[in-house]
Amino acid sequence: MNLTHTVLGNETEIDIRSKGEFEWNEAEQGFILGSFFFGYVLTQLPGGILATKYGGKWPLGLGLFVTAIFAIATPIAARTHTYLLVFVRVVQGLGEGLTTPAMHAILASWAPPDERSKLGSIVYAGAQFGTAATMVSSGYLIDGGVFGGWPSVFYVMGVISLVWFVLWCFFMYDSPAVHPRISKEERNYIETSIGNKSTEKVATPWRSIFTSWPVWAIIIGHSGHVWGLYTLLALLPTYLKTVLQFDIKQ
Repeated sequence: MNLTHTVLGNETEIDIRSKGEFEWNEAEQGFILGSFFFGYVLTQLPGGILATKYGGKWPLGLGLFVTAIFAIATPIAARTHTYLLVFVRVVQGLGEGLTTPAMHAILASWAPPDERSKLGSIVYAGAQFGTAATMVSSGYLIDGGVFGGWPSVFYVMGVISLVWFVLWCFFMYDSPAVHPRISKEERNYIETSIGNKSTEKVATPWRSIFTSWPVWAIIIGHSGHVWGLYTLLALLPTYLKTVLQFDIKQ
């Protein structure tokens, strides 16, 4: 990475893109990166309950709206105090935690059983594509010095998310029954394929759930999966820069 120097009196300052704006050690960096998941884990179950009761549109939409607002606020928080940045990331995690259970509720209302696997794969592939595209575009935004370099990532992605939220509000509906523009044939096809949903209130069998070996097998397996996945996502840029010595744009 090229270094540029600005001489101020008797001192030489290394370009902020090379040195970094904040003097955080590795432990502090890990705590800041990990604080997102403190909030993320807390809204998983509440998100499912809300999406089941009220539909998936607003839990998912408002969750990402909150995430977008606090993404835009991240540079200000980082330059104010480390703990404020941690708070911002926890709140972002709370918003993001609603998305997965809400997506399941939406798919349950819109995806016919014969197409559910395909549509579910497309939905989740979109999430991974967005992650990859953001990592690539972030390098160019930072390297190009757009809006001051690294803050541009939060500004640009936050604004894109807000635009998405507006479109989501106007075009998304919880079920085919309340969609004003869907054709009668398509609505009948989806509703007939899914069948009538029972409105009878049944108590959640928490005891049976948490004493079920298959449930615990899924929890342990999925916990291991997401631990590895999000560790890679959170630390990959640091690894590429400090270990492999890659330029941020590369």
